[in-house]
Amino acid sequence: MIRVLRVFWYSFWLICPACQRGRMFRSLFTMNVRCPTCSMVYERDSGEVSGGMAINTALLCLIAIGGAVMAVTTTIPTGQLLLGVATIMILFGVFFYRHARALWVGILLLAGTINEDV
Repeated sequence: MIRVLRVFWYSFWLICPACQRGRMFRSLFTMNVRCPTCSMVYERDSGEVSGGMAINTALLCLIAIGGAVMAVTTTIPTGQLLLGVATIMILFGVFFYRHARALWVGILLLAGTINEDV
C-alpha cells in the first residue's frame, strides 16, 4: 500500500514515479518520452494517452454532476450556475490535463505495463 501511495504522490506532482527525481513534462503540455534521470519510457504505445483522458473526463463528469445537484438544491439562477460550472469545467480540464496523464503513468507502472528497470 505504501508503494501505491508513493507512486500516486510523485505522479500527481509530475515527478517520475520510478526514480522520484525526473520531471515528467518538459513544457506545459509536452510530456517527456523518457524520464531524463532514469530513462523509463512513460508511454510505450500511442494509445496509452487515452487513460489520462479518461481520468480527466471522469473528474469533469463529477463536476458536472455537482453543478446539477446545485441547480436542484440552491436558488442560484440557472444561467449564472451554468456559466460558473462551464467555466470551472473548462479551466479544470485544461489545468488538470498534465496531472491526469501523469497519474495514468503511475497506474501503468503499478499494473506492470511500464517497467522501472529500463
